[in-house]
Amino acid sequence: MTAGVKDAARRCARILVAVTLLLAACGSEEPGPSRRLGSTDTAQIGDIAWNRDGRLFALYTHGSDSDFGLAEFTDGGDLRPVEVLPGGFCARPAFFDLATLPDGGLGAVVTCDEGDERFAVRIDGQQLVRLASLGANRLIKWNPDMRTGWLELVTGYCRAVGLFQNGEALPFPPYHPSDVLEMDLQAAFTKGKTCAESGRAGFADVAGDGKLYLLASDSARGRFEKPDAPWQPLVFDPRSGQLRKFGPELTSPYALAVVPRSDSVVVTGAKGWRKGAWLVSSEDGKAQLIAAGDLYAVAAAFDGSRVAVVHSVGGRDEVLEVKVK
Repeated sequence: MTAGVKDAARRCARILVAVTLLLAACGSEEPGPSRRLGSTDTAQIGDIAWNRDGRLFALYTHGSDSDFGLAEFTDGGDLRPVEVLPGGFCARPAFFDLATLPDGGLGAVVTCDEGDERFAVRIDGQQLVRLASLGANRLIKWNPDMRTGWLELVTGYCRAVGLFQNGEALPFPPYHPSDVLEMDLQAAFTKGKTCAESGRAGFADVAGDGKLYLLASDSARGRFEKPDAPWQPLVFDPRSGQLRKFGPELTSPYALAVVPRSDSVVVTGAKGWRKGAWLVSSEDGKAQLIAAGDLYAVAAAFDGSRVAVVHSVGGRDEVLEVKVK
């Protein structure tokens, strides 16, 4: 073989290796298999949550002028409304948030009888059991003790996270290192009633060990004002006060859910040019694409074995199940 032929062969080999590595890198961001749990072309799904028995519930609406109602996905994939019985403290609830409680029960945030005050409730069959008054414009994720939790202030499109303790809304606790973010999480909660200043935090969820997971952005103002603003995953340990970044920055986030019995969260949003649901490890920071497309609400099963994500296809919403363990 001549020297020229050998050089050409080496160049071809290097190109082949580069192409192989590129394809392997691209292949690592191809989602795994998913299963459709249900779909609807007559309603929009705003939020989803599992209970400890593996039943999947949803908040749905028939339009922007309609309040969210509560429904359950049947084994056949249909959306079956759950009628809340009249009586009790909340005869006509309007739902704003749905979540799995630390004990595996189903929780929600509601307003009652067209009022502005929001309440955290437990959904017990067709009855609502009051847990706490949250004031106005707040959502909550409970700590494992169910006595304290984390409020998410949502005023218009502005977002901030604070502590709920002894029935009061308090700013985010002190944390270190204090310069992990340019923004101040404590000030963001007290000043978050307007979008005048950059720096937002939200999309919070709590793990079984009490650690708080959230997203924060130094440059975001309103949630949709700068869709390309980067949001950084963070984990906060209330016992030590340590705040730590992990994983890649994401844009246009919609929801975050902690995967129980793991060190990971699932975030729906965009990483680079890929939109989808990302399984992000808080230990090594790796992000794995588990579902691709326009994905919105996300919920992790109580046993941590699977997650459900809402996929919007044209005018049709469907819920996909993805195994994560």
